Formats: sequence, structure tokens, C-alpha cells
Amino acid sequence: DFVEGNIHHKALLISLSVCSILLVLIIVFCYFRYKRQETRPRYSIGLEQDETYIPPGESLKDLIEQSQSSGSGSGLPLLVRK
Repeated sequence: DFVEGNIHHKALLISLSVCSILLVLIIVFCYFRYKRQETRPRYSIGLEQDETYIPPGESLKDLIEQSQSSGSGSGLPLLVRK
């Protein structure tokens, strides 16, 4: 009876130790990941409100035609007209 109690006590102690070590490792990993993201520069588009994505000399129609002529599913229409 004493031997079984001692084995249960050792099993509990080992499992608590392993769980504690894993918890500490997870916390350290999350901390370093957070710090790395904090030091990484944040990128912004930096466009003024009156600037557009359409280059000069091109129209929206040209951009739509270019997007339909290449890539997977290029034969599918972008807009469906009725």
C-alpha cells in the first residue's frame, strides 16, 4: 500500500514538473515573438487621399483587361452584364 502511494506521488511530481517546464517554454516563446514583432518596422502604404493606384496613361478598363488575360481562371468574366 505504501509503495503504490509513493508511485502515485512520483508520477504526480513528474507530470507537474513537465507541465511547468512546458508552460515556461511557451511563455518565453510568446515573449520573444512579441518583442520581435514590436521591433519590426510597420509598413504603411503612404498614399495621400487624392493619389490613386492607377498609373498615369492607363484606365480602369485597361487594368481589368490585363487581369482577365492572365492567371488561373482567366476565361471567367470579372463583371456579369444583364
